[in-house]
Amino acid sequence: MKIRTAILVASLAAFATASFATSVYHASPSQEEGVSLAPDHLGNAVSRQAVESTVLAAQKDGSLYWISRGYPATYPLVPGPKLTKTRQQVLDELQAAKRNPVTSDGMRDLGGEAGWVNASQMP
Repeated sequence: MKIRTAILVASLAAFATASFATSVYHASPSQEEGVSLAPDHLGNAVSRQAVESTVLAAQKDGSLYWISRGYPATYPLVPGPKLTKTRQQVLDELQAAKRNPVTSDGMRDLGGEAGWVNASQMP
């Protein structure tokens, strides 16, 4: 049992030290020398100018307001729907639907569990 525990601890230690290879700074094995810098482990670094230009673009199109409040970044921002009907047209359509609740394809909402049924099948 002790051998199994020792093997498990050694394998975990080997995997844990391999995970530190993605970091730019590496602690020294003796912990007395501080850290060593490995800039090649940085990966694909983004320049300061690229970040500044991205932030300025987000400020101009208005998405920075939403990103800074935790909403997902959608590029480009999705514009709202274009309103083509007047308020009176919408109210007229509502009144017409209340008078004749059958849709153009012959379906009618009965509500409840029945839901939408074909108007020609109604009793």
